[in-house]
Amino acid sequence: MRPEHLPWWRQAPINRRAHAWEKKQREPTLGEWWHGAAIYQIMPWSYRDSDDDGRGDLNGIIRSLDYITSLGVDAIWLMPLYPSGDVDAGYDVKDMRAIDHSLGSMDDFDRLLRLAHQRGLRVMLDMVWSHTSDQHPWFRESRSGRENERADWYIWADPADDGGPPNNWPAVFNGESGWHFVPERGQYYFTNFFPGQPALNWHNPNVREAILDIARFWLDRGIDGMRLDAVNFYAQDPELRDNPMRGEDDPLPDGFQDANAATRQKLVNSFNRPETLEYLKPLRELVDTYPGVTLLGEVVMCEDSIAEAAKYTQNGTLLHMAYHAGLLFDERMTAARMRKVVRKTLNTFGATGSCWIVGNHDFGRMSSRWGGDRFPYPHGFRRTIAALLLSLPGALCLWQGDELGLPEARVPDDIPVDRLRDPLAETNGRGRDGARTPMPWNDHSANCGFSRCEQPWLPIPRSHRLLNVARQQHDTESLLNDWRSLLNWHTAQPAMRAGTTELMDADEPWLALRRSYAEQTLLCLFNLGDEAAEITLDYRDPQPVQGLGFEFERLSAQQFRVPAWGALIVDVSAEHGSTHASLHTSDEYGDVLPH
Repeated sequence: MRPEHLPWWRQAPINRRAHAWEKKQREPTLGEWWHGAAIYQIMPWSYRDSDDDGRGDLNGIIRSLDYITSLGVDAIWLMPLYPSGDVDAGYDVKDMRAIDHSLGSMDDFDRLLRLAHQRGLRVMLDMVWSHTSDQHPWFRESRSGRENERADWYIWADPADDGGPPNNWPAVFNGESGWHFVPERGQYYFTNFFPGQPALNWHNPNVREAILDIARFWLDRGIDGMRLDAVNFYAQDPELRDNPMRGEDDPLPDGFQDANAATRQKLVNSFNRPETLEYLKPLRELVDTYPGVTLLGEVVMCEDSIAEAAKYTQNGTLLHMAYHAGLLFDERMTAARMRKVVRKTLNTFGATGSCWIVGNHDFGRMSSRWGGDRFPYPHGFRRTIAALLLSLPGALCLWQGDELGLPEARVPDDIPVDRLRDPLAETNGRGRDGARTPMPWNDHSANCGFSRCEQPWLPIPRSHRLLNVARQQHDTESLLNDWRSLLNWHTAQPAMRAGTTELMDADEPWLALRRSYAEQTLLCLFNLGDEAAEITLDYRDPQPVQGLGFEFERLSAQQFRVPAWGALIVDVSAEHGSTHASLHTSDEYGDVLPH
């Protein structure tokens, strides 16, 4: 399909046709492509292997572009493609302008970019700019002495009086000191993560200019966006002051899956610094010279990730979007919990800037954290969660395999201890490999169609084999086809892509949202309880949206019964502007509970 024949929402901004919904100037326009976008995150190592070396690669992704397009997503976010020290899944970068040879070549990348664009897919790259590999030429020069050109490109400090680390700053993954001594300099360098990932000194203008040059390199190649890894880790306190200790009654910081010595501190000096916001402005100015390019920031490890992430999208001078840790919890899903997160996000971010993430390479799979492995949720649970996520305002990042409902791979049942690759396993015994296993494409070939090698880089769990793409393709009731239906429907609804959002009053087990854009108004209603529940709508003629696979019983013109963990999306556009804005929920005896 030629670009000029693509649907309006997939066209580059300069080529977009005027759309009927944009005629009302008093309403917000649908805006840039990332407003309400679905972004599909891909780990190249685990997606598809074209050369049978046991790791996925760029040509494997190219082979899968038709599948990705069929999902109905707007963009793909590619995890780091760069040469790395192989310490942290590519997040220890040795060369920010090259492609790791195990993944392919720059020609392969350019081909991927071209073919994705032909299909209307945007391509976003992971930018790892808070640190480099300790094998990066910058760091090798910096560590060689105190007088070289890059001597202050990293965070260096003299030992404390006792010869130990300069302060109490921890590495966040294990809570041990983030400082590491280098005899050549007689100083310590700092890292927020693993020892092989020294922190760049963002207070140095030469570092910031070098980063801008790297951004220009990739922007000139035609990428559509950048995901800024650990953006709140860019700057450290220039005075190297200790982090204050956390009080016994202080809540733990967001984004940590396990408590460690780092969580006993308030992490306000080793990262989460206000200076970072100022340092991002030149990057935004640069990106704004490339039409249709977006900046997405990761802000998860901090005292209050929703409030902190919102700072990075303020005033139109920083990032276009940022995601937070609000939905990365590892507890049973409840309407009350969802309402709390959604309300705070709406109040903090406002109309634009929010991006939702429910799982990725750093966190356990959504299907296991919220349900499948421990709680007796019915079959429709995952379909309801998909609809719920797509009803939230802002963009959504979907982690590869979540569209299949893959559960977390367990250690040692699915991944033997001696096959673990993530160094975090040395701290917590399992690491993050459970969410990183290869994609299962079919159940009739070696390694589920991922690779014909003898042994892939991580094993494929037996439970994943039954959830493979080929099997779900042909099952009209599969989660894969649920996601396809919902994503393609969502894309065509202005109220869902760019509409205003109101969190409606409702008791347990209901979560209720009203999405409105121009003449279109949709009510998104979710029964997040273990029993069927009834709901009454104060609209004259609410029309349930058909074709999304949701079960419900219409008891009267305004009253509906929805099964446990079910959903109902209702179109009330015919009553746009109505003063009736409430709903009523009822208990199992049918008593109406007004709000």
